[in-house]
This record gives sequence, structure tokens and C-alpha cells, in this order.
Amino acid sequence: LEIKNVAYSYANSKEKVLSGVNQKFELGKFYAIVGKSGTGKSTLLSLLAGLDKPQTGKILFKNEDIRK
Repeated sequence: LEIKNVAYSYANSKEKVLSGVNQKFELGKFYAIVGKSGTGKSTLLSLLAGLDKPQTGKILFKNEDIRK
């Protein structure tokens, strides 16, 4: 799973919740998404699950864009 330059903002906000996020998740490793309230943790998980789509950038699973 790989995140490439992902950005996201909610419709009712001018401010981006996520901007320029890049991360590669390797099989067999454990990862934690931590941060203060309102920093985009749940939004990132929604994007990874395919519940929302990033406004810019890509989320790849096995080198395929999950938006397809």
C-alpha cells in the first residue's frame, strides 16, 4: 500500500486536512497513525479504506490506483 502526495479538504473548509502525504506501507510491518485531535487521522483512514477519494495524489494497492 502506498500513498503518493495525497491532499484532502472538506467541502465546508478552505483549509486542507491533509497535504502532501507520502507513505509506503510494507507487508508484515505494523504502523500507528497518531496525532492530536483534528489532524487528519480518521480522514486518512477513510481515504485508505476507499470511503473518500483524495483531491490530489494517489493511493496505490499493488501498484493500482484504488479509485479504479
